Amino acid sequence: MSTERAEKILSLQLEWVKAADAKVPPIFAINVAMLGVIVALMKALTSWTVGTAIFTALCLIPLALSIGLIALAMFPRLSGPKGSNVFFGGITKKAEAIYLEEVKTLSDEKYENDLLSQAYRNAEIAETKYAYVKLAFVSSFVSVPFWLVAIYLLYV
Repeated sequence: MSTERAEKILSLQLEWVKAADAKVPPIFAINVAMLGVIVALMKALTSWTVGTAIFTALCLIPLALSIGLIALAMFPRLSGPKGSNVFFGGITKKAEAIYLEEVKTLSDEKYENDLLSQAYRNAEIAETKYAYVKLAFVSSFVSVPFWLVAIYLLYV
């Protein structure tokens, strides 16, 4: 394997992480907008019925869950390969002089292994982020029919 290939693999994994992060803002915006409409209508409501309360709760629970899942997806994952000369966390755990000396004397094989370890860790991070994003999407979609009924019941 070449260093260029290892760098390419790491770059691809970093792109997967960025792509997962890019899916969060639209989901969050839609969830907040849906919550805003419900809250505005709830404030104007003069009396509650059992049906209104049930559909509002059935709408709010998955929306709140979706927002929680989004927070988990965006939560930074700062653990990386121990002793890495590529991962920022591994670098800053060393004194600057030690880091500089290690990088200057680093063999190509050790550098490739460090890159590949970092690529593997980023693949794990991307997998976790996508799992949370997927669940956030599902939770948002589950809330939509209940949201529509709740809007109707709150508005009429």
